[in-house]
Amino acid sequence: MNEADFSQEHGFRMRGAQPTRMDAFVDAAFAFAVTLLIVSVGHVPSTVPDLIQAMRGVPAFLASFLLLARFWLSHRHWSRCYGLEDGPSARLSLALVFVVLIYVYPLRMVANMTLAVLSGGALAEQSIEIHTLADLRSLYLAFASGYGAVVVIFTLLYRHALARADTLQLTAGERVRTRSMAERYLSLAGVALLSLVLAVLLPAGQHSKLIYWAPGMVYALIYPATLLIARRERAALAAVSRPNLA
Repeated sequence: MNEADFSQEHGFRMRGAQPTRMDAFVDAAFAFAVTLLIVSVGHVPSTVPDLIQAMRGVPAFLASFLLLARFWLSHRHWSRCYGLEDGPSARLSLALVFVVLIYVYPLRMVANMTLAVLSGGALAEQSIEIHTLADLRSLYLAFASGYGAVVVIFTLLYRHALARADTLQLTAGERVRTRSMAERYLSLAGVALLSLVLAVLLPAGQHSKLIYWAPGMVYALIYPATLLIARRERAALAAVSRPNLA
């Protein structure tokens, strides 16, 4: 297999440059998930006040859309880099589609609730009815479970690619990047697990609002975790590219 036979992208030879039937199915499923985001709005505005009210939900829709787009781009990148079409790849891709189609609803609800709180209701198309601690806990658990399931699937996809490294003829640099991506998604799964645990432990009674926001605030840990793993990846890439003087 000659390196000239592959195009390059982000340090990878593109082994799956041509879309497969599985890629087409995943693309269609993500497009349907975006449709579900729109359908979840409720109804088509029939008056100007209804239109203005509906437009308040655009930021929540945008936030939800961007996260779904990020997941889709991640699967596209994985597919293009490795071009795997074996049984484990198909099963994991189908699992990703299944989770995403369910995850749409808590995703939109959490986005709407977050922007409503941050904007004092100005960026909320409709109010989120959370009357009890059990309601809040259930919302956090649904979001963390969906997000966690998605990133665990990506972790398994990259680990599967790493297990097939010899068959795929991955270079040393590609192996480093593949391992780094698996670690990155595993760290995101850890953040989701932390959010889930905090949601379960939410105390009853009168407490600071920060306590009840804690399961959502922990997602801010994604940024430093990603930076740390990126730094380790750069160091590992520098090590494998350093000439061997022995």
